[in-house]
Amino acid sequence: MTSFKSRLLFALITLIVLVLIGLGIIIGELVKSYYLNALHSRIEKEMNIVINQTEQEPSFSELRSELFDELSDVLETRIAILTEDSEIVYDSRVAISNIDHDQMMEEINDSLPDPSDGIIRFPADENNYYYISSVETGLENGYVVLAASFDNLEEVYRQIWLILIITLGAAMGMIIYVGARITNQYTKPIESATEVAIQLAKGNYKARTFEDRADETGMLSNAINILARNLQEMVSEQSVQQDRLRTLIENMGSGLIMIDKQGYIVLVNRPFLSFFHSQIEEVLNESYVDIFKNEQVHALAEEVFLTEQRVRRQILIDETFPQKHLEVYGAPIIGERSAWQGIVLVFHDISELKKLEQMRKDFVANVSHEVKTPITSIKGFTETLLDGAMNDKEALESFLHIIAKESDRLQMLIQDLLELSRVEQQGFKLSLRQVDLADILKDVSVMMEHKAGKKNANIQLDIQKPLMIEGDADRLKQVFINLLTNALTYSYPDQDIMIKSEKSTDEVKIKFIDQGIGMEKEELSRIFERFYRVDKARSRNSGGTGLGLAIVKHIIEVHKGDIQVESEPEKGTVFTITLPIKMN
Repeated sequence: MTSFKSRLLFALITLIVLVLIGLGIIIGELVKSYYLNALHSRIEKEMNIVINQTEQEPSFSELRSELFDELSDVLETRIAILTEDSEIVYDSRVAISNIDHDQMMEEINDSLPDPSDGIIRFPADENNYYYISSVETGLENGYVVLAASFDNLEEVYRQIWLILIITLGAAMGMIIYVGARITNQYTKPIESATEVAIQLAKGNYKARTFEDRADETGMLSNAINILARNLQEMVSEQSVQQDRLRTLIENMGSGLIMIDKQGYIVLVNRPFLSFFHSQIEEVLNESYVDIFKNEQVHALAEEVFLTEQRVRRQILIDETFPQKHLEVYGAPIIGERSAWQGIVLVFHDISELKKLEQMRKDFVANVSHEVKTPITSIKGFTETLLDGAMNDKEALESFLHIIAKESDRLQMLIQDLLELSRVEQQGFKLSLRQVDLADILKDVSVMMEHKAGKKNANIQLDIQKPLMIEGDADRLKQVFINLLTNALTYSYPDQDIMIKSEKSTDEVKIKFIDQGIGMEKEELSRIFERFYRVDKARSRNSGGTGLGLAIVKHIIEVHKGDIQVESEPEKGTVFTITLPIKMN
């Protein structure tokens, strides 16, 4: 913008200088011409004085020389009087610069004017002039010649030009100053608007210009500010939309990848990178042919490219651990005017659904298996009795004891299934009140003394008193009975069971410690599953249904607590229950 201002000032100054120079030349010439014409007019008046004086003389031979000498001195001119025959009858002989007077007189004699021509002017040079006019004295005709020298004409011209230069210089300075102020006044809004436009081009949409004028520059500033505000709103809205879209894409839970029409990956989100254990630098702007090592994904992408149709397919990713089941949805990206832009693939992780489906299948199979065994036993022994064994009193009593035992087992299984279903229901509620875990644990240990006595074991309590929390006493007692039963069941004879407590500001920890058969590390993550048994034969013989720990886990979770297990083979097991002192 400074360059524009400089160019404008330079053009304005050049124009002003040219105009002032031309005006000065014209004024100078006019003044010079006016001054020269004034001199000529004065000389012509002096010429008339000399003519009048000459005509008053009686004749050319009787001219009074002293009178004309006086006139020559007063008028500072050289006066010469000639007869009609060009004879000089009077000459004042006053020096006229360095002009050759005789030569000038010869030129004048060659072109004497008529009486009707009036006063004729002959320039000798730029500063000397001769004036000639006809005159009549008495009855004689002749001519009067005046020679005048304008020796101070150059000085006058210099003064005129000096005055013009000073005057026009001052005028030019004033005009340049005023022009610069006016130029600055009009270019400043343009400079401000240009600077704002540059800032807008750089992406600074907060830039604004001043709106302090009501003319065209003010309208320009107003239009620039309106444009800046509109751009700021558009960019802000676009930024919000982009942030929302980016947040949605990154946190949608499903993997997403976009491939352009050349087959290069242009967009990918974090879940996709997590599914395939990749880094964004390894995937972005790479060909999908090089990225998709899984043949099923590769084939699905090619199918979408070839058919331009939506494709949905379930695939198994076995390159990762653990294996993932994914539902892949592929669709073409069609832009405006049916322009082909590429494809998009969305990967939904259905591993949990597959796991739940498998758990449902396992649950049905386990329930069927668990129910089948007692029913088969009952049916078998019943048929045996009906075939004639009932007549044998000893066999009848033995078979009826077995049938009763299997019936109890079947009843226990059904009760545990109903209990588990009740606990897992969405609307399951606890009867909350302030309970003392120390009292509950003491009651449970008393209840289990008979079973512990069969193994010659003791139940040792190392607990603080009181252990007050907010909870359901009956459900917590059910948990403690189940854990203590498991501890006694899987312990060796003559080994005590330890129950310890730890209390902090907002939670209580209860540990059930036994020194029994223990468990392998890979079994720890499954012991809370339905019907899972570490030692299936021994568990079944002990009357367990395999649902106890599942019920325990759900009851603890409903209490907003947590249950953890630590175990090593032949070294025992530790179940740790963490319960909040007050539930939200």
